[in-house]
Amino acid sequence: MIDYDKIRCDIARLRGAAAELDAHAALQGRSLSADELKIKRDLLKEAENLSLELPSSGPLTLQGITDPYGQRVASSEGYELRAPGQAKDYRSLFGTRSDGYTWKDRSTDYFSAVMSGRHHPDLITRSMNETTPSDGGFLVPTEYAQQIHAVSLENELVMPRCFVQPMKSNECHIPAMAIGSHSTSLYGGFTASYTDEAGTINEANPKTRSMTLNAKKLTGLIRLSNELVSDLPGGPDQIIQICGKGLSWYRDKAFLKGSGVGQPLGILNSSCLISVAAEDGQPADTICYENLVNMFARMYSGGFKNSCWVVHQTCLPQLLTLSITIGVGGDHIPVMREDGSGGYTILTRPVLITEKTEPLGDVGDIIFADLSQYVAGLRAGMRFDMSPHVHFSTDETLVRLVERHDGQPLWSEALTLEDGVTTVSPFIVLAAR
Repeated sequence: MIDYDKIRCDIARLRGAAAELDAHAALQGRSLSADELKIKRDLLKEAENLSLELPSSGPLTLQGITDPYGQRVASSEGYELRAPGQAKDYRSLFGTRSDGYTWKDRSTDYFSAVMSGRHHPDLITRSMNETTPSDGGFLVPTEYAQQIHAVSLENELVMPRCFVQPMKSNECHIPAMAIGSHSTSLYGGFTASYTDEAGTINEANPKTRSMTLNAKKLTGLIRLSNELVSDLPGGPDQIIQICGKGLSWYRDKAFLKGSGVGQPLGILNSSCLISVAAEDGQPADTICYENLVNMFARMYSGGFKNSCWVVHQTCLPQLLTLSITIGVGGDHIPVMREDGSGGYTILTRPVLITEKTEPLGDVGDIIFADLSQYVAGLRAGMRFDMSPHVHFSTDETLVRLVERHDGQPLWSEALTLEDGVTTVSPFIVLAAR
């Protein structure tokens, strides 16, 4: 008889040991060494192999088991909506049995097998799992997809702070409430009133709407010399880093300013975005204290605790020299302050510095946002492929990574407050100057 409880405990122990390696390196302010990375991969591979021995449904699953750090181990079912504060690693999103598979050949890594151009029995083509045979490429094994996703998550601004919906198909519907106006109702239709005993109760009819996530295909290309393919520094770890950081850069850019046509709908193009006007006579390409205060005042009241400033790097000279004068003695208080951990805050809220928005003076150079009011949809089943033919004359190989995802704000419009005039939103920008 198989001891499933022991298997679960062993999985938790292995994952905990892998997490302890990361924690130890973080305390020393460094990345994992090559030896530590190998140990971590071996631990995670062993845990992955053990998880395959568990039943895929019924009471004997990973649901409810916690690792040594008190973190909940993901259900083997997966595909549950993940809130901003919840784990968003690959296992938590897709469970132990996703669209991927396990790489069994421990003598050869997956990327070397693909790039060799030779047949390998563990390589699975996309056309075996999808209805469109022409949409080819090799499926990325679960353990490699997990590592690429982990790198991208560490480097992203939006996804760690928003809702993430794992998608079982290319289309996913999410119910949402209408925003409306608090001058007439709440949640687009809810009303309440004080009623005398046996009095007539007014009906309330909150309105709901359906949000649709349609997985968009993001294709990353890497052009490598064949010499580099044969002797890539860092081997698979280098490919994982390139792919993970590349995915994070383009996903973030789309979530922040995507058009919504063939790509996610970004915050800067959303219908709920509020633009705060510049001050009268304000010079071009400047930021003043009044701008920041007025933006702060347009955040909906429930969003302050999750809010942050998303700032283009070109704004830093303005923000770092901006201060509030005190009295007549020349004393002043800086507006952007160090938070004691290497970061900065403005009006007590953290500052995220990026190049993925818009430069100083343009709409989107500084955004005040509650990123928990954004939802991203993510499909399992990355694919990886290579071609030596496109750049045959220059003896180079073209490598391709494909991932599918979508994203959009949870709000369809700004909220009008009870006064019938003031509008607030989770996403506020400063008008062009």
